Amino acid sequence: MRALPLFLLAASALSLSGCFKPEIRQGNFLSDDKIALVKVGMSQTQVQFVLGKPMVLDPFHPNRWDYLRYVNPNNGDPEQNWHVIVYFDGGKVTRIDQPEVKNKEQQLQMPTVKDASELPDSPGENSPPPPL
Repeated sequence: MRALPLFLLAASALSLSGCFKPEIRQGNFLSDDKIALVKVGMSQTQVQFVLGKPMVLDPFHPNRWDYLRYVNPNNGDPEQNWHVIVYFDGGKVTRIDQPEVKNKEQQLQMPTVKDASELPDSPGENSPPPPL
């Protein structure tokens, strides 16, 4: 008799485990505005101030910094991959490569807490009355 409730609990836990798929965001937050601030002739310190620390520092190519951003919303929207490569010579930027970003307009926003964005700014008509 004890096995049946335990079996039902395990079956319900397994069936619910596939329901939630969190959004995956990895890498540097890159935007066209930030990338446009990086110019040829800037120092490595200046680039790091604008774009942050690079995600990839290749030991075989010390004069190349790779900035990556990967977004997988897991809700059926398309994935998005950003890749910006900054090349240095003598500690100064010589070239910036940026392959085309697919689906850029759909996923450009910064990650936010969705519940907090739906709250009203101040108490008013749309807010529930305070608890008694």
